[in-house]
Amino acid sequence: MKTIFWNFLSVFCLLFILTFKFEYSILPEIYQWINPFFEKIVSFSGEYLFGRKEGFNPEISSDSLGLYIHAFNLIWISISLTILLKVLFKNKEVNLRLYLFNSLVFYLSIQLLIYGLDKVFKAQFFFPEPNTLFTPIKDLSKDIMYWSTIGLSRGYSLFLGGAEILVAVFLWFRKTRLIAIVLGTGILINVVAVNFSFDISVKVYSLFLLLSFIIPLSPYFNYLYGVFTQKENIQKPKEETEIFTKFQPKKSLLKAGIISLFLLEGFTPYLQTGNFNDDTFERPKFHGAYSVIENEMGIKNVFIHRYGYLIFQNEKDEFQDFKMELDSVNNKILIFDYRTKKKFPLNYKSEKNTLTWIEGKILNQEITLQLNKVDLSNFQKMQSGFNWGAK
Repeated sequence: MKTIFWNFLSVFCLLFILTFKFEYSILPEIYQWINPFFEKIVSFSGEYLFGRKEGFNPEISSDSLGLYIHAFNLIWISISLTILLKVLFKNKEVNLRLYLFNSLVFYLSIQLLIYGLDKVFKAQFFFPEPNTLFTPIKDLSKDIMYWSTIGLSRGYSLFLGGAEILVAVFLWFRKTRLIAIVLGTGILINVVAVNFSFDISVKVYSLFLLLSFIIPLSPYFNYLYGVFTQKENIQKPKEETEIFTKFQPKKSLLKAGIISLFLLEGFTPYLQTGNFNDDTFERPKFHGAYSVIENEMGIKNVFIHRYGYLIFQNEKDEFQDFKMELDSVNNKILIFDYRTKKKFPLNYKSEKNTLTWIEGKILNQEITLQLNKVDLSNFQKMQSGFNWGAK
């Protein structure tokens, strides 16, 4: 019965890994090739088993309805494949447990390496955009508030990222693997708690990563319990994560190749962009926050977002954003209202890479705004400020 359980778990984990949408720089994104097939099954299950209307979105993406139905489907697909495996090899014992352990160890290492580097280089918890800094706390969603708070601290991002990178590296070596699995389990428990508490939309995936740590940790449950309760004569379980023992030299070479590939995958995005600290990386032209000097139209602030958005904030702290394209030759900002599908050209003036004036017509309203750029250095100082006690 244990063999059937481990084979089921192996098939389920493999299918989940192959079908979960995760973008890589070098490694192949297998989900792009096979998900069209699985999404057809999601569509069928959603319509006939869960009563969803025909045509609902079956995309297998983070915390979507499609992902929930897909996970349900994978359970039954894995059960079916496990039974088929038992029938095909009825005269031979097939146990995928060790293969599962090894696969999860290396999969977890690449995931934590990527997430860790994202934090170290501030690609994940980046410094909040100007419009976020000017949004009243009461109007921020819990996930944006959490993301922004962590993004204000370079030191804490380094700590979080460094811990994940350490676990990723320790997973590569047998002598440090148990320490890595214990630390990684603790990290993922915290990640799951954060995702659920702050409604961050990677709940299912973080639960899967936590499960992926618990699985290789399971052989050590009794050993760790004995260590923490200080029982005498506690023996560490024999290492069971080695396979292909007859090919030790080739296995070592393969392992070195995998580690090199993982390191290349993790660093490639930053080597390509040269962005090793997003807080200090160059922003687009005119990026920042601007206060309106004469406020006759109820607009008090204007923001240029790093991803190409022009955002207005009125006296009631309501925001309206437009996709923008900058024409530096003709001193025009072409904005696109993706709600009405209309485009509006605005004229602008600037001095020393700073907007000073905007004029044009948006949604049948003429606007003329004289602008003064807000110095965000005080916000930047929040990252380096530190004291031992009350002043």
